[in-house]
Amino acid sequence: MSKAIKDILKNDKKFTEVAKVAFDSVDSDKSGTIDANELEKVMVQIANDMGADPPTKEDVLEVMEHLDVDHSGKIDFNEFKVLIKDVLEAMLEGDD
Repeated sequence: MSKAIKDILKNDKKFTEVAKVAFDSVDSDKSGTIDANELEKVMVQIANDMGADPPTKEDVLEVMEHLDVDHSGKIDFNEFKVLIKDVLEAMLEGDD
């Protein structure tokens, strides 16, 4: 698994493709941006998949604030790619 993740992180084209698939699955209204409701849905799903407690509204807002660097109130694709990179890097660390 770690080799595949490293390959994705090293190859901009592959990374963008993976991030786009993830973005499109979260952008449920196909608006081209992710709002707090869409982010909350995916965070709840991830928590359920991991057997963790669901995120609080504060958790969701904290992630929104971290990712929404242009302060538009929504996460665009470039902002979302930061999250995907963080997730992939965390997965690599977990493989160690």
